[in-house]
Amino acid sequence: MSNNDTPVERYSLTTAVCLIVGICIGSGIFFKSDNILIATNGNVFLGVLMFFLAATTIVFGGLTLARYAARTNGSGGLIAYAAEALGPRAVTFIGWHYTFIYMPMVCAIICWVVGVYGCMAFGLPADFNLQMLLGLTFLFLCTLWNMLWPTISGHVQTFTTVAKAIPLVVVGVAGLFLADPAATLVQGFAAAPHAGTSWVIAAAPIAFAFDGWSSAISIAPEVRDSRRNLPRALVIGPVIILALYLAYFIGISCYLGPQTVMAAGDASLSLMFTRMFGERAAALPNIIAFIAILGTGNGMIMATLRMPQSLALHNQMPAAQRVRRVNPTLKFPVVSGMLALAAILCWTGVHYAVTVLDLLPNADISEIAVSLTLFVLSLFYLREVTRAWHEDEHRVRRCLVPAIATIGSLAIGISSIADPARLPFVLACLLLAIIPTWLINRNKTAPAH
Repeated sequence: MSNNDTPVERYSLTTAVCLIVGICIGSGIFFKSDNILIATNGNVFLGVLMFFLAATTIVFGGLTLARYAARTNGSGGLIAYAAEALGPRAVTFIGWHYTFIYMPMVCAIICWVVGVYGCMAFGLPADFNLQMLLGLTFLFLCTLWNMLWPTISGHVQTFTTVAKAIPLVVVGVAGLFLADPAATLVQGFAAAPHAGTSWVIAAAPIAFAFDGWSSAISIAPEVRDSRRNLPRALVIGPVIILALYLAYFIGISCYLGPQTVMAAGDASLSLMFTRMFGERAAALPNIIAFIAILGTGNGMIMATLRMPQSLALHNQMPAAQRVRRVNPTLKFPVVSGMLALAAILCWTGVHYAVTVLDLLPNADISEIAVSLTLFVLSLFYLREVTRAWHEDEHRVRRCLVPAIATIGSLAIGISSIADPARLPFVLACLLLAIIPTWLINRNKTAPAH
């Protein structure tokens, strides 16, 4: 790899942690508490329990991938981990899935959501075409500053992460000191044995609120001392996310009361702010959600622009030498960024068509990609289980973390694609990764044993 292909180490441990936290904490957490309480029939204790159960996917997944990060120099992120542990065909399949399906598809949806909350925050009409236009404007601007001023993009990520963490902390503190969370949780614990099993469906909104964290690994080559700092970020980030989510959920549930949260729905945060700060604070939740989704969008685009370069560094795509080259002036892989932008625009078009034609009622295309990614991540977790079992003297203890991550990912992934209406989209996404895998590896022979 030439000097022109070498990424610049520009990001600190703090930026890496903020990227993981910032990508996960989008606008969803502010509007999902009512869904969780409805699923648990107003039982806050069961909601907290589901947060812990669903969080195993990211917490134990992060701990598992931290082992891969500690064994490599980080160049290429998940693609490098696949090359180290899973073999060439898996490298191609996982690389194409992340580079041209999962990450650009999620970026397309996030940019649209930026438009949705932009209209809400600034009092614009809730017109789908206007939302898409605002989303595309954000996409182009975000791509521009990520390519021209990538260090500034890291500062933007840090700022937006702190900005959207503040209301989560405020709500948590208010619930702790102005309500009685202990009594609410004890009451829920006492009622739990009679709650049946329907509350388990609360895992779905919680799990999707945690999605996106693994995308942050694509900036690994640009993290200073990545072999040391990336594993730290993969442990610190998930723990911070879980703590903030629990603080928010317990805080708003105890301050307003579960029945009030369920009745208020998406307006529950607005109601809480009104009670705490007066009528003028009613619009604050829309502004908070707008900042939250801006941070998520910046983090995802920041990571996605580098993915084609990660794929090219392992010679898993045509014209790899051009794609992986870092522009000497901008110190950024410009060709990689342009390919990623094109992929996001393609999925934006798909999202527009699917929405207009109502092909996925009450859902969007990103949920398909998220579900498939849980299966992809399970490949890493299962490989770590076998590695620990055969190579580590503390095999049971070392196998426990990746085993829990595997079970959590598979359970949520299977439940997410169970709807028959999603199967055509699942097959299409699989083909988009399987066909390049076959084409790129068809002339390669397996090594002799």
